[in-house]
Amino acid sequence: MIEEDDISLRRFAAYATKRGLHSARFLGSGKDGVVHETEGNAFPGFVVVKSFYHPSSYERERDVYLRCRELNLRKVLRCHLPYLLAWDDQWLSIEMTMVQPPFILDFADAWLDDEEPKFSDEVWADWNRKLDDDFGELAGEVRHMLALLRSHGIALLDVHPGNIRFN
Repeated sequence: MIEEDDISLRRFAAYATKRGLHSARFLGSGKDGVVHETEGNAFPGFVVVKSFYHPSSYERERDVYLRCRELNLRKVLRCHLPYLLAWDDQWLSIEMTMVQPPFILDFADAWLDDEEPKFSDEVWADWNRKLDDDFGELAGEVRHMLALLRSHGIALLDVHPGNIRFN
């Protein structure tokens, strides 16, 4: 992961230089890339830049945010979605608005339309049990949000309290 972090940090630095941004705060790294809160562009306030390790996760997340942008989808029920501001295929970086809870974010493992991988009934049952465990009494609301996203052709599979936060 350290080597991947180095690659993504170099991608972030190149993207930030190109866009006239600088990191105000390193927000962290995860399985898909590194995330920085940035400032210095024409958009008022802070924006977030996520620079990815792998093209496939970058392309999935970029394409989901492009779909949301086309639909002007900025909220699902009470949860805000980041709004795509800019992206760069060379540097595998996405620039988006920062959102505060309640929110839905991180679409690197999301799928558009009929591209969703096929899972066995057992895998889906485990996924649903984990959703119930993670969200408790809010699990029904989460399922409703996921169904609304699906109605727009977006299948969010990486569902946990870090990606869907209510407070």
